[in-house]
Amino acid sequence: MDNKNIPSIVVVSCSHTKPKSLIKLITKEDTVNVIEDQGLVKQSWLIDTKYYTAEVQILGLEQNYIRTEEFNKNVEALIIHMDSNKPSGLDDILHWKDLEKDCNLEIKLLISNYCTEDTKVTKTKATEWCLKHGFEFVELYPMVNSSPEEEIIKEKFGVDRIIEALQTHTWPNLVMKNKSKTSKGCLTKPNLSEQTNSDMDNSLKSDATDDFTELFSQLHMMKESLQTMPMSQRTQCAEQMVTAFWKAIGGEEEEILDL
Repeated sequence: MDNKNIPSIVVVSCSHTKPKSLIKLITKEDTVNVIEDQGLVKQSWLIDTKYYTAEVQILGLEQNYIRTEEFNKNVEALIIHMDSNKPSGLDDILHWKDLEKDCNLEIKLLISNYCTEDTKVTKTKATEWCLKHGFEFVELYPMVNSSPEEEIIKEKFGVDRIIEALQTHTWPNLVMKNKSKTSKGCLTKPNLSEQTNSDMDNSLKSDATDDFTELFSQLHMMKESLQTMPMSQRTQCAEQMVTAFWKAIGGEEEEILDL
């Protein structure tokens, strides 16, 4: 794929935190590419999940960067950093209103270092703003009150939640992984002479159970992501979720094509 057509994640800031710092945090890279005099920070990033890989660009923008139509077309995700300690924190986001309007965004994240009921922008206000504008609110360093034992479905937070939200997107250039590969990348070929039918059945059931358990653990997160999507995309993603669950319990995709 031509480099200029690689899908993009745009990171902007309404605080003293620079986009460059946020990109390092997300990619876990020590250095990023900076294009001087254009207000642009660029970092290539390979999204690598259990099911697929996708090459994307994370672009940090300054306010004076001149965007082209080609640039806008490739942007699929927007991450805005807000200063919750400024009374104007939410109002400052309006500086990037044209960016949101010009790009066909599938993922919109509003992030802050932390947000409580004592900060200038309270967590309640930030959440209400996000619900109104179709964003998801993520704190980088939240105050977590619940213990892991109290959580039925463990949810990620901070930068891990940002990465998770980006991983659940259907990137146009994603490459599905071979499901017969192990986590080490080696093909698993059952030895028919050493494995009975019963053993094979138990192995397949175990794999299906593992897939189903992992999908179920992400159900709550998927539901929240769907709520922020346009109706057309919400329907498409819901269909993909149904297909994934059906395959996880051993069904064939052809069996539900007419549903």
